Amino acid sequence: MTTRLKFAIIGLGQCGGNLANTFAKYGYPSMAVNTSILDLKDLANIPENRKFHTPLNDTDGAGKDPRIGEKAIFSHLPNILAGIQQFITGADAILIAARLGGGTGSNIALLGNMLKRFNLPIVTLVTIPTNDESALSKVNALRAVNRIVGENFDSCIMVDNNKILQQFPDSSLSAFYPQANEYVVKTFTNFNSLNTEFSAKSLISFDNEDFRKVLLSKGILIFGETELAANQINTLDDILPRLREIWSTSGLMAEGFNFATAACGAISIYAPAAILQKTSSRFLNMLGEEFKSLTNGATCYFGLYEVPGSSTIKICTMLGRLTIPVRLQEMLVEASSEGKNLTQKLQQELPTLDISALDSMELFSNEPMNTPAAASDTQMMAREHANRADSARNESSGDASDELEKRSYSLEEYVKIKKSKSPA
Repeated sequence: MTTRLKFAIIGLGQCGGNLANTFAKYGYPSMAVNTSILDLKDLANIPENRKFHTPLNDTDGAGKDPRIGEKAIFSHLPNILAGIQQFITGADAILIAARLGGGTGSNIALLGNMLKRFNLPIVTLVTIPTNDESALSKVNALRAVNRIVGENFDSCIMVDNNKILQQFPDSSLSAFYPQANEYVVKTFTNFNSLNTEFSAKSLISFDNEDFRKVLLSKGILIFGETELAANQINTLDDILPRLREIWSTSGLMAEGFNFATAACGAISIYAPAAILQKTSSRFLNMLGEEFKSLTNGATCYFGLYEVPGSSTIKICTMLGRLTIPVRLQEMLVEASSEGKNLTQKLQQELPTLDISALDSMELFSNEPMNTPAAASDTQMMAREHANRADSARNESSGDASDELEKRSYSLEEYVKIKKSKSPA
């Protein structure tokens, strides 16, 4: 595949790895970084030496905790950077893909900041949670968005998982995310492919530098494409309403952008010769006016191509340097309410049982029962104590007798001493 820019793709976390795996299918050199070994093993299009398992200690995964993901990245940072430095040789730009809301992918701004040392343009491609995901995912995602904006990368492409649900409502569970990844990567690749890929004759060229200017315009970038059967319209004038629809719905991109904040954009049209021959030259003026009205005067780079033998009309469009969309403002309201509720649950004391009804119950006797062996030992100790007492009395009595034997007394004195020594 011949491309306008040579991108080195880095997937962070599970979703990022899957997107990188899809990019690899289209010929982009890709690598994956993840705290979970299970998420890495199924990335069949990425060579094993470009799969970086970065667990924190003996853990596997990050459990939706960005703090674990951050510590894991730092603990493996020398190996990650060494691998990336070798991997990006010859690249024109780096694209980092991740899902915001989890524990690993939410650190995309941290990894991107580390990659600034390589002096290459950095584009982030992120997905944001659906409405029905947990408050934890939404809070993680919103914090990650602020960090991405604060890092001022060359652009941020923001895919809305809500839009994926709308785009592929009938997909099977196994095909759902692969189809979404395919759509995003293929649309991006169509913009990044040279015109020769379409065997098209250039009437107005959207060249490589035009693409670079829009893609690397800072801020948030949206892009989309649509195809119409050539027999559905008479002239290109009929596609103007479809252009506004593409910009408003943004394909799989987040909705609710203020298009007046856009600084630049691009529109490329690929049409059969029969349609071009019927279209007035005023079309380009009308297209330019439509774009100026939508974006409040942003710069637009046009491309117009004649495609021999084509039965369809293809329209590709981009808008760059947009500000945060309404979709994220709505998520902020949801996360604030749901997050407070979750915080209260986590902070409340765990209730204990009322066991007052058990207080009057005595399930054991007051005095421990003596075993036969213990009783026997006690009797032996009592007998020994009595014997020692008798012996002491005998010794005392013997001493008194000896004393009487050694001295001479009158009978009256002897009787008194004898009575005082004798027990009562």
